[in-house]
Amino acid sequence: MPRVSVVSGAASGIGRATALLLSERGDVVIGLDRDATGLAGTAASSHPIETAVVDVTDSDGVRAAIDAAVARHGRLDVLVTAAAIGLPGRIDEQPEAEWQATVDAVLGGTYNCARAAVPHMRRARSGAIVTFGSVIGRTAIAGFAAYGAAKGGIEALTRALAIDYAADNIRVNCVIPGSTDTPMMWFGVDAADLPALRARVDAEQPLGRIADPVEIARVVAFLASDEASIVTGASLVADGGVTARASVSY
Repeated sequence: MPRVSVVSGAASGIGRATALLLSERGDVVIGLDRDATGLAGTAASSHPIETAVVDVTDSDGVRAAIDAAVARHGRLDVLVTAAAIGLPGRIDEQPEAEWQATVDAVLGGTYNCARAAVPHMRRARSGAIVTFGSVIGRTAIAGFAAYGAAKGGIEALTRALAIDYAADNIRVNCVIPGSTDTPMMWFGVDAADLPALRARVDAEQPLGRIADPVEIARVVAFLASDEASIVTGASLVADGGVTARASVSY
């Protein structure tokens, strides 16, 4: 019997790559996103993917989408919470509404998805949840206080969920990506400026390049698989060596 996997943020980027990879490997995949057009693009791939247009900040909508998936397929094995936004700004300059929107989507969206999924997994006494932190949740770059704080909170939430539901055989782990070639990475960059910026960012990486989304999706697939059956409460860094490198040479 194939696994049933729900992936939020499936309209683009890492979420889309994860949904496609899990489907390719035989899962029944339900992709969630508020971007109906992007979600339709994911569903139009060569691998079958069901979709539900829902904003992860809408707790009732998330619960309805996950409940409907379980009603159709009888189970929920995997939850991947990839949905995120990253509105930039220092706290003395960023409108409070933008701070709140970032925290609500990133940390609140992870909470809403997990809260809707856990009851189904507890009844089955089995499940795997994969969340997303960020190198910006562990270090900092200028102008991303809200995003960094929310991503750091996801790591803490992941550990708490792992302990709370270990007795139910629900594993909860976090992926920590670095720079990854997604629309969110290049949001707001003029097309004419992109090649030079891409070359500079690639050169800054210890491996000499940023990640392809499918490389991060493979890490997610491992954590969701039985091959990671003893792994819970962990954060797996997949950043090309960025956080391992000292910021000074001496």
